[in-house]
Amino acid sequence: MIQRIKPIARVLRDTGFLRSGNASLLLNQVVGIRRYQGRDIDYGVHMRAAAAWLERAQDATSDGGIVGRYSLRNGWSSSYPETTGYLVPTLLALATSLNAPRFVERAKRAIDFLLTVQLPSGAFPGGEVHENTSVPSVFNTGQILNGLQAWHAHSHDQRVLDAAIRAAEWLCTVQDTDGAWRQHIYNGLVTTYTTHASCWLAEFGQYTAEPRYVRAAERHMDWALSHQDAETGWIDLMGFSPDDHRARQGVTHTIAYTLWGVLATAEVCGRTDAIAAVTKAAEGILRRVELSGTLPGILNRNWRKASDFTCLTGNAQMALIFLRLYSGDNDPRKLNVALRLIDAVCGAQQLDHGNPGVRGGIAGSFPVWGSYIYASLPNWAAKFFIDAVLMAERALAKVPNREPSPVEIPEHIPRALPEVVAATGSAPLRMVMLASPYVHKVTQMVETWRSLGIRPVAVLIEAPAAKSRQERLLTRARDDGFEPILARLRGKSGPSWPLGDAEDWETDVKAYCTREDIPFTTVSSLSEPEALQFIRSQTPDVLVHAGAGLLRAPLLEIPRLGTINAHMGQLPWFRGMNVTEWAIFSKAQVGCTVHLIDPGIDTGDILCVRNVDVQGARSLADARKRVDAAQVQLLGEVLAFTARSGMLPPRFSQQVAQGRQYFRMHPKLRAIMDAEMRTVVTSS
Repeated sequence: MIQRIKPIARVLRDTGFLRSGNASLLLNQVVGIRRYQGRDIDYGVHMRAAAAWLERAQDATSDGGIVGRYSLRNGWSSSYPETTGYLVPTLLALATSLNAPRFVERAKRAIDFLLTVQLPSGAFPGGEVHENTSVPSVFNTGQILNGLQAWHAHSHDQRVLDAAIRAAEWLCTVQDTDGAWRQHIYNGLVTTYTTHASCWLAEFGQYTAEPRYVRAAERHMDWALSHQDAETGWIDLMGFSPDDHRARQGVTHTIAYTLWGVLATAEVCGRTDAIAAVTKAAEGILRRVELSGTLPGILNRNWRKASDFTCLTGNAQMALIFLRLYSGDNDPRKLNVALRLIDAVCGAQQLDHGNPGVRGGIAGSFPVWGSYIYASLPNWAAKFFIDAVLMAERALAKVPNREPSPVEIPEHIPRALPEVVAATGSAPLRMVMLASPYVHKVTQMVETWRSLGIRPVAVLIEAPAAKSRQERLLTRARDDGFEPILARLRGKSGPSWPLGDAEDWETDVKAYCTREDIPFTTVSSLSEPEALQFIRSQTPDVLVHAGAGLLRAPLLEIPRLGTINAHMGQLPWFRGMNVTEWAIFSKAQVGCTVHLIDPGIDTGDILCVRNVDVQGARSLADARKRVDAAQVQLLGEVLAFTARSGMLPPRFSQQVAQGRQYFRMHPKLRAIMDAEMRTVVTSS
């Protein structure tokens, strides 16, 4: 018992539990943690709150620098040269975005402070000023170089250009011949995340037309990429400690440092191979975020979570990387995941906290007692969040005028069923449907297929054991907070996710099957022995996915011909979720596919693809209805062919590399698409 209480007591102590407002802050770390998911958040409100927090962080000092962090227990720390340096471009961007010249004056104060702490060698010291003012740091010097360049581009101040040149020369002087930096580094640990220092050297070389700086940065990038895992895209030595390096893991903050550094350097040097290396790593991270709903604070070489907390700084930084990649390759999935990552930071930000050190700031971790910048709010978290919001707003503003996204649909996939040759002496098609208790698919399919003479011999319903009322309330409170529960008690309901299902088909599968005299049974899982035994007892020719969950290999091996699914997108390119919406976003041909299910996600053999006309649809929901109706009709035709011929139509075997997996479209993108469709219909 005491061992359980100790960690809780430590958190309460270190987070200043008794200080004004901190109790509510801690409560918000465990209640309503997903309240912003699926909402169209006003990013501007959150960005302005973070900007105001940065102003308070600068005003908390008397030297013009910006305080490194606000500790929930100890308050403001001291000025941090490194982050003060790379906050200068952010302050200048805020001045433009908010039409607020005061941020230019704040950037000037930051620069004046930096010039006072530059060392005679040209380097800048590591750590905050209360820790160190004399020991040089490669990483910090590179970061500050970014701010010096930004200020010179704005002001043409010769003093600042001279200081930047001295810093760049020092970085080149202390670099090893293989491109690595092994002296004047944090904790004496050689890392690949120093690419986030060298990339600014590359950009400064481009700015000053000095190729030596660019070559030095490119050597470091090549050294870092020599540590990349060809299989997963992971880059070794991205962690904070020798233990991280041995475990091949890192906090998302330093992972993002590494990837951004490689990407920025690659763009300066015109290195498409290095951009591809970052893209490969980003794909692994994108998939982790979309599948789990969050970005774990620590990831390993397989992009699997190695912690239970979220690094909010890493979220914002990864959003920036995805947005930068999106601007280059026009892959909308990257824009989508960037918005999700920004949402997660917004959800953790306290907009109305009574403590000015907390209000508007971004904690290091969520929950705030996570191990990254424990129980504190670092200024660089606010910096990267503001940068991400500004870049996201620019990207969203361009969406209505976007170019078509790259889509590659093989020309030779089957787009029509061959003429049916009836098999002699064949038995009726034995088809079993796999469903959930309350989905419209069973009703829709059976009613649509009456004219085709297709009817299931049985329906297997997957109905996991229901949670208790107490469990449901606790889960709802954890995810959405107490307000939705109170609203429900008051007789009000919250917003629902617009999926746009086809018709008002009956959704009580058991009631429908009973009325239609269709045999059915209910199991808690399609993988349990009773489910497999029931399917075997039906000796099915085919199984049809009709709203059930994921299907595992033992089940897929049972039917004579295979398990068939109707998909609301054109395979192989559009796999996954909301593919009708993503086709419209990509300005691609909308369509549907009937395919066999294999253990992958929409990667089984294709039986037929059909184009669907969504011209004149008034919304994404309207377009989905058309595609849904078309896919059910096409699936019925495939089954009718199989019933008459005794075999499946000819197959097209797809490769995983031929397509992309898409995920649920972000509300901001849905809103833009719906507005576009309304405009087209109105104007026509």
